[in-house]
Amino acid sequence: MEKILWSSAFSVQSKYLDHQHQNLLKIVNDFNQAVARGEDQKVAYTILNRLVHYAEEHFRDEEKLLEIARFPAEQLKTHIREHEKLTEDIFQHCENWSSYGKESLPEIGLFLKEWLMEHILTSDMKYSKYVANVDDTFLAVK
Repeated sequence: MEKILWSSAFSVQSKYLDHQHQNLLKIVNDFNQAVARGEDQKVAYTILNRLVHYAEEHFRDEEKLLEIARFPAEQLKTHIREHEKLTEDIFQHCENWSSYGKESLPEIGLFLKEWLMEHILTSDMKYSKYVANVDDTFLAVK
């Protein structure tokens, strides 16, 4: 599977969120490369676990920034539901992995790649004009 390469088309006009998106892309690429190399399931599980933890942090930061940027409440609710659905879908894929084993890993990798690209290029782009002028440096201090 081809790596996802960051480009300006992915930019949501927030340096902090762009950096987080780049990290998410890297983790998805790491997962797909591990699967392509035939790494054992333990390696793939470790990477997937890292992705879930990092995604949770990113979702929290993104949602906080959207509130500060006064992203419309109804759109924010929809966005949060998308984040929740992704988390549920990842856990569902992990259950399938438990049942079907290593053969399901490429399917998980494809799902992650497609979901992340689609989410950034469509859903996240809807908030870019709201966050473009918001000082997001406070997010870096945790």
